Amino acid sequence: MERLHYSQEEINYDYLTGLPSMTYFFTLAEAGRRKMNAEGENAVLVFLDFCGMKYFNMKYGFAEGDILIKAFADLLRKHFTAENCSRFGSDHFAFFTKKDGVEEKLQKLFEECRGINGGKSLPVKAGIYPDSMGTVEASLACDRAKLACDLYTDEYRSGYLYFDEKLLARENNYHYVIDNLDRAIKEGWIQAYYQPIIRAANGKVCDEETLARWIDPEKGMLSPADFIPILEEYKLIYKVDLHMVDLILQRMKDQEKSGLHIVPISVNLSRTDFEVCDIVEEIRKRVDAAGINRDMLTVEITESVIGDNFEYMKEQIERFRELGFKVWMDDFGSGYSSLDLLQDLRFDLIKFDMRFMRQFDKGDKSKIILTELMRMAISLGIETVTEGVETEEQVEFLREVGCTKLQGFYFCKPVPVEVIYERNSKGTAIGFENPEETEYYASIGRVNLYDLAVVSSGDTESFKNYYDTLPMAVIETDGDSITVVRGNKTFRSFTERYFDKLRVGKKVYIPKGNINRGVIFLRAVSQCKEDGERTFINDSINDEESIHAFVRRLAVNPVTGVAACAVVILGIIPDKKEGVSFARVARALSVDYIDLYYVDLKTEQYIKYSPDGAHADLTLERRGDEFFATARSDAAKYLYEPDREVFTKAFRKKKVEEALDEHGAFTISYRLLMNGNPVYVSMKVVRMDDDPCHIVVAVNNVDAQMRQAEMIERIREESTVFERTSALVGNLMAMYSIDPVSEGYIEYSASGGYERLELAKEGECFFEKAREQIRSIIYPEDLEHFLECFTREKVMGDIEAKGVYTVDYRLMIDDRPVMVRLRAAMIEDRDGPRLVVGINNMDAI
Repeated sequence: MERLHYSQEEINYDYLTGLPSMTYFFTLAEAGRRKMNAEGENAVLVFLDFCGMKYFNMKYGFAEGDILIKAFADLLRKHFTAENCSRFGSDHFAFFTKKDGVEEKLQKLFEECRGINGGKSLPVKAGIYPDSMGTVEASLACDRAKLACDLYTDEYRSGYLYFDEKLLARENNYHYVIDNLDRAIKEGWIQAYYQPIIRAANGKVCDEETLARWIDPEKGMLSPADFIPILEEYKLIYKVDLHMVDLILQRMKDQEKSGLHIVPISVNLSRTDFEVCDIVEEIRKRVDAAGINRDMLTVEITESVIGDNFEYMKEQIERFRELGFKVWMDDFGSGYSSLDLLQDLRFDLIKFDMRFMRQFDKGDKSKIILTELMRMAISLGIETVTEGVETEEQVEFLREVGCTKLQGFYFCKPVPVEVIYERNSKGTAIGFENPEETEYYASIGRVNLYDLAVVSSGDTESFKNYYDTLPMAVIETDGDSITVVRGNKTFRSFTERYFDKLRVGKKVYIPKGNINRGVIFLRAVSQCKEDGERTFINDSINDEESIHAFVRRLAVNPVTGVAACAVVILGIIPDKKEGVSFARVARALSVDYIDLYYVDLKTEQYIKYSPDGAHADLTLERRGDEFFATARSDAAKYLYEPDREVFTKAFRKKKVEEALDEHGAFTISYRLLMNGNPVYVSMKVVRMDDDPCHIVVAVNNVDAQMRQAEMIERIREESTVFERTSALVGNLMAMYSIDPVSEGYIEYSASGGYERLELAKEGECFFEKAREQIRSIIYPEDLEHFLECFTREKVMGDIEAKGVYTVDYRLMIDDRPVMVRLRAAMIEDRDGPRLVVGINNMDAI
């Protein structure tokens, strides 16, 4: 049964050590210090704390911890008497004594403490408040001694620190901050400063971090260290953090009105924010009330914020993310459990502590660690920011290893919003990223250009060659030019030797027509932009060497249409003079063929060579499996719809092999859709002479030949029609066939006199061209009549109503007027209706 009453003795003394309790000690210290000071002896009050008691209990258990505490209490009794000492609770102690000799007594105490409890002890730190700083109440003197104790930073060696004038000023600042916090927020003393975060891929501001600055009307600007730790200790920092959220939201609304792009802005949250209020709900309410998208406000949390209450913090982080807020882990790498946290907590981005940049010039180890951490983040689908970037060399390195975002004084220090607007108005600002391009630049920025390390057998010190990797780069192309956005060191060395003009940030235009060897992959990148396929390049770059490279499209910019491609130089190999590769044969045939395939009939594995008809020396390689099934699948996408069924039935492995055995070749013609238009092609399959299991499949563009044959047949058919018609109406001078929809036209025949008028024999916009050309060949008195009668509306209207349209007028032929009659009618052609127009010589009838 719980006891309801305690004796005065139990209240005045600690149950474990028997020392006076804190309250009783304050009474004893008031009287004792007064007596010492009255006798001319300056008194001091000392606060003591064990270093690492929490981990001592975890290692040895709480029972062993209690033994240590009791042993230490016995030492205090020995040196300072029982009535001058106290245990405040846990591992905190205090005593008062004369100032003279206190340091020697403390050193003796520290020395003896190392031997208590069988050597299982801990370092002790102490803070000393001398009454010479002012005779204050014992409780206040104890607080000041504790402040000095807390500021002693050596966790491995016992020691002490005096409360002095500097700490007094700091204490006064404590009171000033606490007493004036609400006023500072209300009157705008606490302002938001913004430090930009730069997208590595485009150099634009993609995010901003908000930092609180206290600009006091009396004290000037207070350092964050002068007020943030105080507010965290007194659990008042949530007021500042929510004030920052309010300022961010107002800034976004103002910026939207100004027409500038808005990027996400982050706010740092303290551990105590989660303890004193429902910070998640408080932020949600503010953001929703402002009408701002939740993903525009980012929450930054450090490892220390997680603290001991892991499950609770995990729940709060998930609440933020489920509501649509992004959560970043700040100062990654500054603690010991950062990697462990990534296993159990979901972050959208990790922010690397600036200590990595401070170690940047101290060798490769820090760089390798950072590179591997970047690769880990990419694998986990997490973006990255590195803080403390201050040099161009650091910027270049971080871009190479795939750090997606950069932050530091190299770009800009934290500034108020007024400075940001001023710089934008003057055109001196870095510039905000277009939100529509965010995903594009994120995808090309996270590529680690050191992700394909060269592994050398027998090299036991591989970390020394860590950055000796394959030449890799990210290249942007608009189809006509390419620009290297990022390239690793080996790529830069490669271009210096083979492509001197290809430098980071410099635009290189792709030559038209035939070009010299050595810039083959320029066109490969351009082609990769269009089809998006992974492409291998195998071609000569000079008289002695060939390049083998790989190109893959990463993303397409939705605003500009520019595509980003990853390029890896797989090798530079000597040309073999004695042999002729299939790639070279493919290149030689590239003028005539659209596609060439090298196929293994047993495995159906294939290599596809796609020469660019405009560039005879370009050969692109692609590899794949299940050739026949893939071809039939592609037919459903790329063949002209009327030809698809015939092709898919005919192009099967068994039928191809039967045709090869019987005739030595398989051929089929069909129409491909190119730029939306059907184009005739002819496929021919033959066996390789040296290996009947391997075949070559060539797709040839025969559109011109097929259409010429069609045209000849159509002319023959339509000429017959016109000849029969002209027999009824007289002497035919000329005839035209017109598409009634597009008005594209062709002149089929013309008499000698009409031929001498030198009119266009084919073209577009028939009615417009006819009304334009007639002005130079018509008898002038008939021009107005012709223009009034010969319009598309009247011609088509008469044909619909009467079946035929006619108009008479005079043409100037051989400098004399000749009466002609223009007749127009619709006929049904095999490809649909056609408008036919005949012009007859009426004078000859």
